[in-house]
Amino acid sequence: MKDLSNGLLYGVDALGRKTPAGDDCPAPRENRQVGLFYFLWCGEHGRHKPYDISKIVAKDPHAGYHPEVWGDIGVYHHWGEPFYGYYYSDDEWVIRKHMKLIMQADVDFLFFDTTNAAIYEKNVKKVMSVLQEYHDEGFKIPRVMFYTNTLSGKTVQKIYDAIYKPGFCPDTWYRFGEKPLIIAIKEECSDECREFFDIKKSQWPNEPDKLGGWPWMDFTRPQRVFKNEDGVDEVINVSVAQHPQIRFGDSVLYGETTNRGRAFHNGENDKSEGAVNYGYNFAEQFDRAIEADPPVVLVTGWNEWIAGRWQGIPERPIMFVDCCNCEYSRDLEMMRGGYFDNYFMQLVSYVRKYKGFAEIPVHADGELAYYPSTSDGAVRRDNDGYGTHYTNDTGRNTITGVSVVRSGENVTFTLESKDTLTDGDGDFMVLFLKGTKGSFVADGGKLYAQDDGFVRTPVRDITSERTENTVSYTLPVKAVTDDGTILFKAADSNIRYTSVEDFYDKGDVAPLGRLDFVYRFNNSEG
Repeated sequence: MKDLSNGLLYGVDALGRKTPAGDDCPAPRENRQVGLFYFLWCGEHGRHKPYDISKIVAKDPHAGYHPEVWGDIGVYHHWGEPFYGYYYSDDEWVIRKHMKLIMQADVDFLFFDTTNAAIYEKNVKKVMSVLQEYHDEGFKIPRVMFYTNTLSGKTVQKIYDAIYKPGFCPDTWYRFGEKPLIIAIKEECSDECREFFDIKKSQWPNEPDKLGGWPWMDFTRPQRVFKNEDGVDEVINVSVAQHPQIRFGDSVLYGETTNRGRAFHNGENDKSEGAVNYGYNFAEQFDRAIEADPPVVLVTGWNEWIAGRWQGIPERPIMFVDCCNCEYSRDLEMMRGGYFDNYFMQLVSYVRKYKGFAEIPVHADGELAYYPSTSDGAVRRDNDGYGTHYTNDTGRNTITGVSVVRSGENVTFTLESKDTLTDGDGDFMVLFLKGTKGSFVADGGKLYAQDDGFVRTPVRDITSERTENTVSYTLPVKAVTDDGTILFKAADSNIRYTSVEDFYDKGDVAPLGRLDFVYRFNNSEG
């Protein structure tokens, strides 16, 4: 099975935090799974210009007392701008980016938010179809399940009739035991659904503990471990931020202090500059999960982004419940500015610490190493979003994998394309390299040194060969490293890569984003 996960990936985030490996992680552990709360609702409760709470409050610090600066009651507002823009959840280009990042993080399953009786069938099927496609290519994928609560029985029936009964994308169904799992109120479900599903109970953070409850959020600190119906420890929740006072908006607009934002740690909200970028709250939550060590961790969440504006009380007239600004929100997905990809990188690290980490293989001289990538990397973006239409035409050649082999003093990287290669402007089938000697780019017949600002300076000539659908680079090992490890990524785009951000949304990049592949070799040979 092909694997995009972190077993062969390494990165250092913008704060200098390294993904753990070796002695920093346990060996891979059986019976440890991570689920990620995934939202499907952007654009499904109104399509209009984006109302960005952070921008509204920046313009008017007293906006909580000025109803006229907001969207109408019931209109959904963004807490900030997602890195991929104010997208709608039916944007397949975004879905593909999401799924590859989540696969790289080694997440085992997604649990869809269908708690308010809407099942978002169109968007669910898009996500499942993309995952089925990756599965059919041979990749390890996160499976999917649904979390219901309001009108649970009716919602489960709709999900069953739309997805499970017709057998839609069955290889994407999540099973904890033998049956597909769903979170529901069993007493409300039909006999047909009770027979078909493995039903776990919805567990709200302000409810008493339920045997068999799976929590999407926990207001108790440290978090509780919920037991199965046999009384055995089963699941814990890890969230980015928590709102025990119920209304995150009150903390942003009215100075409410009882909610716990992203920077909450050591018993208080850290208000120091930049504290929200560090994920202190998320770290404390995941450290607790690792200490408690149940077989399942449910993480909240990936891509919520929006909250409805509701009528508050006279002294606090503007109400937002589940998110309101960068500090008081709970998305791990990258944002524009702010924390950027810090929380994604933190997720990668903590999944690895919890589930364990396979030792990176050390390759002998002449031994081929292969690093696969999906066959959709150059897909075009063309989709409506809030207040705009998004396009991205930076893709050109689709990179399906990279093979690496060392031969004596040299190492050869071969980049494979899905189709016949196409030339043009930008970066054509380039290779980004890191080692003890610095950062480099192999492009054409040259090796370039690259500084932190992505400025390239030619260093030496190297050998580059091209076939109909491959480009290979052969270079001296010691030009890059002297410790037996090379980090690398392959990329192709009709624009030039000039930042880490470009690795997330320009052309095709393998692996996607900040993470690099790791190639290790026996440094004593040759």
